[in-house]
Amino acid sequence: MASIAALAAGCAGAWNGRDQAMTVAEEHPISVDSQTVTLTIDLDRSTKELTSVDKARLRAFADSYLTNGHGPLTVTAPSGTSDDFDGQETASDVRKYLNEIGVAWSDITGSSYRAADDRGTKLIVSYTHYVATPSACGVWAGVKARDYANMHTPNFGCATQNNIAAMLADPHDLIAPADETPPDSTARIRGVQAYREGAVTVSETDNNIKSQIAE
Repeated sequence: MASIAALAAGCAGAWNGRDQAMTVAEEHPISVDSQTVTLTIDLDRSTKELTSVDKARLRAFADSYLTNGHGPLTVTAPSGTSDDFDGQETASDVRKYLNEIGVAWSDITGSSYRAADDRGTKLIVSYTHYVATPSACGVWAGVKARDYANMHTPNFGCATQNNIAAMLADPHDLIAPADETPPDSTARIRGVQAYREGAVTVSETDNNIKSQIAE
């Protein structure tokens, strides 16, 4: 018994104690950074409405915002030039079109920037999204020392962390959980009514599928 105790104490030496018991997430962290996605629209005095190309670009941009965006969708118009009126008019058209294709009014905000001159003035549409960046793998230094101390290798769990970062639909979920969507009240009421009427409320099963699985 004394020999077993001595061997166990040797495996848990000072170099492999509680302070060295780092989790995979701690040793290979995933950093989440915010980035600004922008879309620019050239102001054209000769047109009074958005072109079909501008609408197509705005539609794709809005789809990306509704999928990956956080915070408001900002429409920024130039100021301090002769294009101020055209810029504000185009910004109004852009906000109206964004609402028509599914962006709520409460998610659209306006802003302005000081343009240097009349050349190349643009309308800027922007939103914030998040990007997950994992730590780099392939660290081979210190492998023998860790083997001697009965610790896992420096690359242990690194590939898993990289795969998680690559598969995240929304990296912001690592910062805070996503908001719950509103419940489907219609589906709930339909289930309650069916129960009150004595109808079957459980899902239908296919016995043939069960036999195929068993075989």
